[in-house]
Amino acid sequence: MYKVVIQPKGLEYFCEQGETLLEGAERAGIKVPVSCKNGVCYICEADLRSGCVVDRRGRKFVRTVGGEAPSFYLCHAFPQQDCEIFLEDVFGPSELPMKSIKCQVQHVKEMRAHVYQVVLMQPAGRAVEFFAGQYLSIDMPGREGDVFFSIASAPGSRDIELHIQADPHLTSACEMIEYLRESSSISIKLPFGKSCLPKVPDKAVMLLAAGTGFAQMKSLIEYLFANQFQHEVALYWTLRKESDLYAAELLEEWSKLYANFHYKTMVAEQSDQLNTEHHSQLAEAVLDEHDSVEDKIVFVSGSPKLVFSTMDALADGGLDLENFYSDVLEYATRD
Repeated sequence: MYKVVIQPKGLEYFCEQGETLLEGAERAGIKVPVSCKNGVCYICEADLRSGCVVDRRGRKFVRTVGGEAPSFYLCHAFPQQDCEIFLEDVFGPSELPMKSIKCQVQHVKEMRAHVYQVVLMQPAGRAVEFFAGQYLSIDMPGREGDVFFSIASAPGSRDIELHIQADPHLTSACEMIEYLRESSSISIKLPFGKSCLPKVPDKAVMLLAAGTGFAQMKSLIEYLFANQFQHEVALYWTLRKESDLYAAELLEEWSKLYANFHYKTMVAEQSDQLNTEHHSQLAEAVLDEHDSVEDKIVFVSGSPKLVFSTMDALADGGLDLENFYSDVLEYATRD
């Protein structure tokens, strides 16, 4: 086994004896620019910073002191020592390249309680790769800055589903729905977000959401079931009113199809619509139903207050915070 470091990102992996540098990288989930795998396209050409490699022709590549870094092709190179190489446009196991594309607007339909299902179709043969749980931005003419929405569909489909809440008092959201209804195609950018699943995990998954935060959880759930996930999948969904439960039929369908799935919805019937006391119900529900959360993976979607309070409660309950994921952690800090 030889240790390989790819600069400038500092990605590390181990290459087995008799395995090319490309094969080792792909086994480790590292995405290297490659096309032919025959040393013809030149896309996987890298520079050797240190160490020694030998290609299929038996040519040896070594970086001498003070000498230039020799170039070689990862698809033809076998390491003979620990190596450091330089190659750009490489992505780690949890990274994907950002892309901008135009999508057709398939339909915009109200589901319930002013929550709209938006379905976009990617160009034929140009579907952008994303991980379950990630999100995208919509370029809306005349509006400054990005407008972000969680992707509600699982990876692998040409269609992309969004859930957009557009209550009458939410002016910006209503304008977005109107723009989508009037447009045959729109420009989007994706993927965003580190709160996602690059691969199927090996432990139970707890999903906690408020409102349309359910969209992210839907993507994760559909991805897990599509990959025959056998561990527990538990969804906890909190809403302000009973009428906000816009995907009740889907939850029942999942419950009938998958024995390892269960869900709990929590409704706070409050006259004050700004009340957030029901947020604490999420962590309480998880801890009430599980003797331990030590060996769980947890995803949370909601306001910063909800996310940080839930994180604290579950940490007190034994959760390893390395297994706690939320997009909030990327942009918000504690007060």
